[in-house]
Amino acid sequence: MSRHQDNSRHGAQPAGDAELAELAELADQQLQLSADSYDSDQWLDIGPLLAQAVDELAVGELLRPASLTYYDMLTSVEVMEPRLDMGMLSACDLREIAKWDVERELSLRQTLWVVEELFRCEITWHSSASLLQTMYMCNYFTVDDVPAAAVAGEGCGPRDRVLFPLVVALAHCCRAVWIEYLRENLFSEEDVHFGSQPVEFFGHIAREDVVRMLASARAYLEDVLAADGDIEERAAAKALLGHIELRSRWLRVLADLSLEYLAEDPGALDRGMAELAGLQQCHRAFAALELDPELPAPVPGCFDPKCMRKYPSMAPIKPRPLLSRAQSHAAFSGMLDDLALVRHLLQATAVESLVNFLGSFSRRQPTPLPFVRSLVASVLSSNGLVLLREPLVAFVQRAIAETSGRYVWHVIEGIEDSAAVMQALRRGAVGSPVLLDDAHAARARVDAFSQEAARHLVDWFRTMCQNAPRQRRIGVKYLASWDALQGDAEELDTWLYLALAAKRGAEAEQEANDPSCNPFWFSSWVYHVKLALIEGALLGGVRMGVYLDYELPQVYGYAAQVFQAHHDHLDRMAAMTAARRGQNPALRAAAGSPGGDDGDDDACLARVGRWLRLVEAQNYLATALWLVSHACERLGLVRAPWWPRRGSAGLSAGGALAAWLAQEADEARATRYALRFRAFSRLNSPTPLTYAGWATTLAQLDESLLADLFTHAARLLAKARDVLDRAGREPAVAGWDEVCQGARYAVVVNSVALAKLQAAGVCRSAAALVPGSQAAAYRRLLVEGCANAEEPERSAEQPVSKAKAKRDRKRRRQEQDLALAAKEWQAAADALRIDASSRCCETGGHVVAWSQFSFEKKKKE
Repeated sequence: MSRHQDNSRHGAQPAGDAELAELAELADQQLQLSADSYDSDQWLDIGPLLAQAVDELAVGELLRPASLTYYDMLTSVEVMEPRLDMGMLSACDLREIAKWDVERELSLRQTLWVVEELFRCEITWHSSASLLQTMYMCNYFTVDDVPAAAVAGEGCGPRDRVLFPLVVALAHCCRAVWIEYLRENLFSEEDVHFGSQPVEFFGHIAREDVVRMLASARAYLEDVLAADGDIEERAAAKALLGHIELRSRWLRVLADLSLEYLAEDPGALDRGMAELAGLQQCHRAFAALELDPELPAPVPGCFDPKCMRKYPSMAPIKPRPLLSRAQSHAAFSGMLDDLALVRHLLQATAVESLVNFLGSFSRRQPTPLPFVRSLVASVLSSNGLVLLREPLVAFVQRAIAETSGRYVWHVIEGIEDSAAVMQALRRGAVGSPVLLDDAHAARARVDAFSQEAARHLVDWFRTMCQNAPRQRRIGVKYLASWDALQGDAEELDTWLYLALAAKRGAEAEQEANDPSCNPFWFSSWVYHVKLALIEGALLGGVRMGVYLDYELPQVYGYAAQVFQAHHDHLDRMAAMTAARRGQNPALRAAAGSPGGDDGDDDACLARVGRWLRLVEAQNYLATALWLVSHACERLGLVRAPWWPRRGSAGLSAGGALAAWLAQEADEARATRYALRFRAFSRLNSPTPLTYAGWATTLAQLDESLLADLFTHAARLLAKARDVLDRAGREPAVAGWDEVCQGARYAVVVNSVALAKLQAAGVCRSAAALVPGSQAAAYRRLLVEGCANAEEPERSAEQPVSKAKAKRDRKRRRQEQDLALAAKEWQAAADALRIDASSRCCETGGHVVAWSQFSFEKKKKE
């Protein structure tokens, strides 16, 4: 806030033009500037002038909304910071800009340099940079129009015959990618920098003309190679031929794999995959070529790194360096490999296969580039269709039928079937006559619920196409909507049970609310998906490294509870499906029942059984990691940031003692617990594990010896591996093996780490042969001893009786004995000289969302 604004608050009148003129004159006296001062490579020091300008401002005055907001301040700093600005020109920039000449004739070496730089710009743009940082820097790319001779293939030099065809083809490739970005499957500034589009990517040139221009350029370069000429020019021509072949194939792949072609032409997928395979082979050969770094010749003034000044409507962007040639080819190769996954996506026949594919796709490492993730999201859902072929409502109903069984669908779909089926329907789903009006109302209510569930399911699928941080943020956000959807599904299930059973009265309503009588077809499916979302959010935090090592006991303890709830729910679903297997045989012939041929009772039981075994193994794994992390924390192998690395001698230094006392208090632990799981505690189900419940469970856990916790964790890991091995030997759908392999890898690496820990003698150590509660008491006693040692000596107390003095001496002896035992325990723990750490598992280009513990010997000090 300015000075006159500050005076106005105290009754003074605002300053007028005279005072402003006086300030301007003072500025001219303090800092004399001339026109030549701006054309200098040296930065001027305006510190004294700024110091005098703000001398009379109160502390924090500039942050007041009436003067300068926090956002304005940061924006000003960003614009004035030379490293963050892309529009301020210096004399060197002006000299470089003056060298630009669009009419300049280029050699093949210079043409190769421009093409190589543009390829780096393109891949850097694919890697989440902005157009202003990449393609717009090239003056050939932003030229107003391409010479007519270049379009007609009648030019006489490399610029018209080679460079412009490649630039126009590159622009058409960027246009195809930009059209996909405009579907808004991704988010600005994280994946794609949206904004004004100053260049139309040469959209006025037809694709057929682009293909003809590339063919003409290829013929021109082949003539150069056939003739005897300069060796370096011939080498440049050979490299440019590789670029033309690469660009031609990439243009065809983008056309065949565009959403419009895939939706209209059934053969576009096979044709696109064939072109993609050829492009991958061509790129591997081209990337393997050894290009002499001295061969490309730079073109002065061709690239303008400060092109931001041309587009004032776009906000300043922090500069991002271009990828190197090797990095660009590696990123392009990875993008082609990820595009090949679109075939597996479109060929998925079961919803289970689709979920397996998306789960694997979301954990790929490195994360697929934004274009691939946007294309996958478009294929998943566009124009009201899933996978470009199935309506959303039909897809959701098929998803429900795959896990909840076809029993209720047989009843609902039998309304418009033959007389025999209608007669079977009237006999009732559960043995009582069904009213026809109730059956029609059931159809309508189920369709309405399917419409609502379709939106939630598609949002979940599209979330898996985001980057890892957004996957977790949006996944946690969607939990509340799935919780509300579960409530709607429970109401629908209750109504369906009463309507289809044709029962009324208090007894019928009691049965409708009893899980042992009512299967809850729709709410069971919603609850199953919601639990999967909770598990994904918890393990997503592990995958991203959100949780520190000392937080893992709470995280895996909560995860074990969720997996147990999921296991119990799937067990109930399997039991309800098995109990109704073979019922209503006359209704099995109902045409159009969701689930198709794969939706019968046996297939449904197989799907639920696979989920059940996977969740069971994950429950064993989460419980084992919970025990391991808790034992390591109690033993001192894993320490919080406020705890010294070794011993208790350093507690008093630097406020570590006060930090320990504050952070280890129950209030602090309860606060951390509430913050970590606040999103889950608001849900109606499963029953949230409160901190009081967690503390009770922790007290029960602390009754065991630390060595027994390690041993029991090893047994649980063995059980998890056995379950996964049995699940892997059974026939399954596509993508199931990859899901099992990730969990099996986490089990194996942690089993090996525990075996090494046991071999190191930790489980036989005196430090591990105590209960967890005793280890915690020892640690607290040592800290309190340090606190007492730091306190000043108290003045002499009043004389006490002999009996009280005797009791005090006895108490002090007990405290001394306990302190001695604590020091011996701490010495035994330090003698292990083992550090425990955890990181996220990675295998086969995928991130396994489980912690991988490692135990290493400390280096001698």
